Amino acid sequence: MKSLNWGIIGLGAIASDFAKALIEVNGTVYAAGSRSLDKAKAFAKEHHVEKAYGSYEELLQDENVDIVYIATPHSNHYEYMMKSLQHHKHVLCEKAITVNARQLKEIIDIAKEKQLIVSEAMTIYHMPLYKKLREIVKEGRIGPLKMVQVSFGTRKPYDVTNRFFNKELAGGALLDTGAYALAFARYFLTSQPNEILSTAKPADTGVDEQSGMILKNTTTK
Repeated sequence: MKSLNWGIIGLGAIASDFAKALIEVNGTVYAAGSRSLDKAKAFAKEHHVEKAYGSYEELLQDENVDIVYIATPHSNHYEYMMKSLQHHKHVLCEKAITVNARQLKEIIDIAKEKQLIVSEAMTIYHMPLYKKLREIVKEGRIGPLKMVQVSFGTRKPYDVTNRFFNKELAGGALLDTGAYALAFARYFLTSQPNEILSTAKPADTGVDEQSGMILKNTTTK
């Protein structure tokens, strides 16, 4: 099996964790891209990466890069995924993969057209606990599953200059931590929700400080 050369776009803490994890399983981080060449070189030195690029475009133009891991804030995901696909790269993108369904449909369509793989890096799907829960539900040990209730949140200092509270940067609870709660619930639904109810408590900046959702799907026997 061919070993894939990974390129990483966005070199924050999550990208560093990803690089360490990939190397532990004998993966190859071939290239690191940042808007700062110095930052890219420092990341490359720390993680033994062969190529360091001072722009994302340079990394994408490297024909040796097979797959791109995108670890930028999610407000940029659509742009960088689209560029990656246009350069014929497979994509693993951090959550939330896009900020709306229209963006995701466009990404899926072009990936199918070019026969490329696009996947969201939703960590909970790969945790042993969730795999065990799936096994318990599938085997019927707790009877028919009729409802899943999820509560999840984090405490962030209220700073209107931080991207979490910035509407232009797709801030807010739903696209940050809420993505985990939704992914958990959807993990156990047997079909696509056909009814969605939502409510939100807005922060002063206009983003959702709190978000609540009810998903319903067609009952199956």
